[in-house]
Amino acid sequence: MTNQDSHAKQLLTRYPTDTVRLFAPDLLSEHGQPQTIEAVSTEIFNPDPEGKSGFLDMALKCTFADDSQRILLLIEHWSKQRAVDHRRTCRYLTELLCRHPQALVLPILLITDPALSGTADRFNYTISGETVFDVRFRLAQVNRHWREQLTTRKNIVAAVLWVVANIGDPVERCIESIRHLKAIQEVWPSDEIAHLIAHLEQFARLNHQQAERFRHRLREDPEMTSVVDLLKEDFRAEGKAEGEIHALLSLVADGDLAADKARSRLARWLAEGEIPQHMHDEAMAGLQNS
Repeated sequence: MTNQDSHAKQLLTRYPTDTVRLFAPDLLSEHGQPQTIEAVSTEIFNPDPEGKSGFLDMALKCTFADDSQRILLLIEHWSKQRAVDHRRTCRYLTELLCRHPQALVLPILLITDPALSGTADRFNYTISGETVFDVRFRLAQVNRHWREQLTTRKNIVAAVLWVVANIGDPVERCIESIRHLKAIQEVWPSDEIAHLIAHLEQFARLNHQQAERFRHRLREDPEMTSVVDLLKEDFRAEGKAEGEIHALLSLVADGDLAADKARSRLARWLAEGEIPQHMHDEAMAGLQNS
């Protein structure tokens, strides 16, 4: 169904405070809690919404209490080495600076492939010994060090993103993420945990057998009693489908995906049995009204 990028966009915007706490805690220390956090349109950034480029462009505008200062948080997400492109990120950074001249823009590279440990945090463009362009990026790498910090961070976004790292058994990473989520919040609303489980399975790229093993592990673990009831097949399927549809409609609303392409995806999901008829009809109605 949808790729990791749409899930990442939904996760980061659904928990904006945790997103800022995770990637820019120094901003909170300097300015306090933001009064508002909103996703900034990035519709012109993605040249091909249907493409397999493997990157996510995300910008959050944070308005703080001190003199209403606005700071834009730019997050670029790479999961494959071939997708890392500092020049492209500089283009995004420059575009945000032009769109929001009163804002400070913090460029962050979210690296989800542990093999990219040597990714450069700087792009320097020099001609005849003279620096023309010099940008330093903040690197956030999902690796073993990220995992070691999960207990102290108590951050929903950090706990979910951990499963993206290609380290060890993906099912075990999902189980570990669930444990950290329960440590953050003992009881989760059913719809919220269903969305988070859908994100985990997508980020970890679980195949059918691995997804079955993941659900079996949750059922047999006594510490997972508050989660087990949510894993009945019908509820899980509905919850995952709702998450996928929500992510799809968000892409359309933000201008990152054409409505015609969204309708095509919905038709394919219905034909493949991924979503029930009533969800398809409701989503199509939503697209009609958008």
